[in-house]
Amino acid sequence: MARDRANINTNIWTDDHWRTLTRDQQWLYELILTHPELSYAGVADWRPGRLAQFSAGTSRRDIERLGAELQSERFIFIDEDTEEVLIRSFSRHDGLLKQPKLTVSMVNAYGAIASNEIRQIFIYELRRLHREYPEMKAFENQKVLDLMKLPARNMDEFTQGFTPELTLDVTPAVTPTFTPNADQELALPTSTATSTDIPNGISGVNSLREKTEPDPNGEVGKRLPPNFTVDAQMHAWALEHAPNINTQASTQKFKAHYRSVAGPNQFKTDWTAAWQAWLLGDQQRHNQTSSRTGHRQTDRMLNGYEAMSGYNPNPQNPFQGRELEQ
Repeated sequence: MARDRANINTNIWTDDHWRTLTRDQQWLYELILTHPELSYAGVADWRPGRLAQFSAGTSRRDIERLGAELQSERFIFIDEDTEEVLIRSFSRHDGLLKQPKLTVSMVNAYGAIASNEIRQIFIYELRRLHREYPEMKAFENQKVLDLMKLPARNMDEFTQGFTPELTLDVTPAVTPTFTPNADQELALPTSTATSTDIPNGISGVNSLREKTEPDPNGEVGKRLPPNFTVDAQMHAWALEHAPNINTQASTQKFKAHYRSVAGPNQFKTDWTAAWQAWLLGDQQRHNQTSSRTGHRQTDRMLNGYEAMSGYNPNPQNPFQGRELEQ
């Protein structure tokens, strides 16, 4: 069910974090917040080409760049695979949790979310609100209480480039990776332990730092850091140099590969450059596949025209100059 209005608190301009955003970043956030298709769960379609049409002089790449920047600041979360975007603090600021009827609409809207990642982030934020404001009317609704029993994960566990494959019922303590402001209180403990398991029998951050290998030039190579992420600058590079590649999916494969590989290949002196080379390889394979597909389609079209026109390069041999389609 779509909304017909948006609640924007005037105290947004007293938020120091909001005021650090650029004019264009604030514009995209407000566009998503007031989008006609934004659901009562704070989720809208993420289709950069369409969003670009709302303002003259805006391109699809502008939207993708600004979206990556807003995500890095934790204002939104984008799932490129399901083409959905979540306003992380929507439930906190929209006021729907104070209204029982709208609470039902929120529960129904949650059911329509396709992205498993967005669903977990939504539940995580709902749990935070329950801890802070247990007296809200919404938390008298059994459907809402049932929602909070579902898997939940902090947005900090996700990045645009990689989705950790971990769901635990326990929540050990972890040091936040951001500086909270008035509207970003310390989050609930995450499900990521303070020690990260590294492939090939090495575990823990300290072990990661100790295990290195020099390259032929004398530089010390390191394993892929556990906190390797695709920041806004890297995402902009990918849009320019690998425009046909799903950055999120490609980076997930990149991480999975280098966290499982053994031998000297697991050590790199520049992981950003290695990531760029990986995406360039994906783009090259895409170009080669597209080229082969284009040639096959052209051949089929030519054969079709020849058949319609009765063209035969050798009347004595009706098959000469043609391919037999299997």
